Amino acid sequence: MKKRNKLTSGFIAAALLTISFIQPINQAFAKQIKPEQVGNVSAQKEQKLSETNGKVEWDRSSLLFIDQNENCSCISATIKNGEDSRAMQGEVKYEVYWSAKGNPKNGELVYSGSVASLNPGETKELTYVLDPTKPGNYMFKAYQRPGHPGKGELWSESITVKEKTDYTDLQRPLDQLFHSSVENATATFTIPEGMDPVVISFSSYVYPEGTVPQEDGKPYEGQKIYDTITNVYGPGTYTITVDIPENGLWQSDLYLGCVIEELSESGHPIEKIIDADYSWKE
Repeated sequence: MKKRNKLTSGFIAAALLTISFIQPINQAFAKQIKPEQVGNVSAQKEQKLSETNGKVEWDRSSLLFIDQNENCSCISATIKNGEDSRAMQGEVKYEVYWSAKGNPKNGELVYSGSVASLNPGETKELTYVLDPTKPGNYMFKAYQRPGHPGKGELWSESITVKEKTDYTDLQRPLDQLFHSSVENATATFTIPEGMDPVVISFSSYVYPEGTVPQEDGKPYEGQKIYDTITNVYGPGTYTITVDIPENGLWQSDLYLGCVIEELSESGHPIEKIIDADYSWKE
């Protein structure tokens, strides 16, 4: 009997040891990560790595300005997240500075906004609508994401906005002055030698639905812009084009000054219109 008891005790001890080894293995398998959870775990690890002693680490994004422009009614600057950067993990602030003369960095803050998250290589055009009473020099300033190893801020190139020109003293008719022609979506014109550079816009418009145009292009009221181009032109001959709708009624106008988005009953101001073309139902 004693021998059997010893054997029984041995079997029980062995069984208990086996269970103790099996149980942790089963628990380990039970805690294995499912494939769909891998992304969440990676994100959690990345979040933990980005927080050290309560400080947010740099998200590896890096912004730069790649272009700036002035189109008569507003200025713009294009910001880009570098090709070799990582996606921004949040937005950043940007500002616009103005100075009547000199460096805008030392000037007046006239606007502030924000740039939403950008992926690597992605760009965003930032715009500011000009105050016509404030010609001068402008600059866009943007901030890098927290922790960026550089200065933490970046500036665009300076954008010079000139006081708007009064065109009332130009020789009329303007189509003869500029030797212009407009046919469909193409305009050709010449700025005479000796003339100061001028702002010229070329725009195509579409008529309101249901409108039947007359042979002179009327009615002008309610026509809305379809495509446009605006630039400053010095002496020389230029040919420019815009898009017009493939199906539908349109008007294309060449005129002085900034873009006019929607026409009034009288169309373009008589002192600005240079030349035009239009379609109508026969």
